[in-house]
Amino acid sequence: MKELRETEELLRELTRLEQQMQAGTLTTAEFRAILEAMPLRRRPLRWYGFESPGGSAWTWPSPPEFDERSFIVSGDDVCVRKHDSRDSTPAHSHNFYELIAVLEGTAQNRVDGQDFFLRRGQFFLLCPKAAHAISCSPDAVVMNVLIRASYFRASFPAVFGVEGAPEGLFSPPGAQGRCLLFEVEEDEEARELLLLLTRESLDSRPNRRAAMNGALALLFSLLLDGGTVVQEGAPQKYGVQLRELLSYLSLRACDPEASLKDAARRLHFSTRHISRILRESGQKSFAILLREARLTASRRLLEETSLSVEEVARAVGFSEGGYFIRVFRRETGQTPAAYRAKSVQKHNI
Repeated sequence: MKELRETEELLRELTRLEQQMQAGTLTTAEFRAILEAMPLRRRPLRWYGFESPGGSAWTWPSPPEFDERSFIVSGDDVCVRKHDSRDSTPAHSHNFYELIAVLEGTAQNRVDGQDFFLRRGQFFLLCPKAAHAISCSPDAVVMNVLIRASYFRASFPAVFGVEGAPEGLFSPPGAQGRCLLFEVEEDEEARELLLLLTRESLDSRPNRRAAMNGALALLFSLLLDGGTVVQEGAPQKYGVQLRELLSYLSLRACDPEASLKDAARRLHFSTRHISRILRESGQKSFAILLREARLTASRRLLEETSLSVEEVARAVGFSEGGYFIRVFRRETGQTPAAYRAKSVQKHNI
């Protein structure tokens, strides 16, 4: 468990470094030097194009269609990479399956002209040959799990179920792509399986391939058993406005003044229009999204700082500690103090 927490912290640190590069306070050479100084088992040089399976840095192909050999090491079936939070990748396609997972922040994935807005706890499975482009919020931790098409089609019908497999999901590489959206809310098991996949992908030990393949099979089983599956959702009518609204929640959720009225004022929408945007885009209500964002921030503070529960409550936008405790217990099944104690115990395992 300690190694998984270290992996999680590595991903957050990389996002902070990406933000420094975006702001111009860190050069590419300095960033690379920081990565090269990391322990060998945690060194993500390949994620940023400093290394590649072929031995040289990769560049965007023209036309932008990726081959699995450019990313997945020979002998492996799966590759895990962190999406660079600075990048809005141009539209591209590839001949492998891709599972996009949002650990922190928000992301937008445009697939064949259709926008999908993703938040923490959502996993997006993209099939080969689908053209897509992804961008994310500055604070996002978004992971890309790349899976050889031959391995996926040979291994996962048993997981998805032959009769339950969506049409086209196991189609030949040249067929039109399909996509699936899974929502697992705050499922720690799914998060830990993804962190395990990430940790193993950075390692070079002999049995890491078996460990990664096993973790991926468990993750797919968990997503299908415990998650909500949405296949080829309808085009979103309020794409740009929804993105602005989710950006407001990502950046201002912990502000005590954050509210439906404040969002309407800042975005120049009516409160009724915001409710319509969320309802017709298949999102939760504004109040629920705001509460979830604040609770997510509170969990991080409880895990990573020594702030008192009262201080944590104020830091994430709750005006009163007692109310924060009641909301936290209702949503998680435990008090903030119990959650912190459990987190410390896991970290020390």
